[in-house]
Amino acid sequence: MQGPNSGFHTGYDQIGTYAGTEENAETTAIALIAISNLSTTNPFPFPLLSIPSWIIYFLAAWAAIGVGVVVIVLVLERKKRKQSFRSTTENRS
Repeated sequence: MQGPNSGFHTGYDQIGTYAGTEENAETTAIALIAISNLSTTNPFPFPLLSIPSWIIYFLAAWAAIGVGVVVIVLVLERKKRKQSFRSTTENRS
């Protein structure tokens, strides 16, 4: 049971109160460790999936760069094909 100044008691009398006992440092420490593990901010239930946010941002940035490079290459290839199509049609005339 938790005492008035936040420590935890381990000694109890027959009616279930901790009257006359001091707070136990070890029990308080174990209780605090258990409570701190309950208030996790991790949205994933498994540690394997808990990736730090900077890694997610890093991978997202590289994915955006990759998409940008692919779009640029496709635009340049389309422009190149239009020019080669124009030159072949001009040569036929």
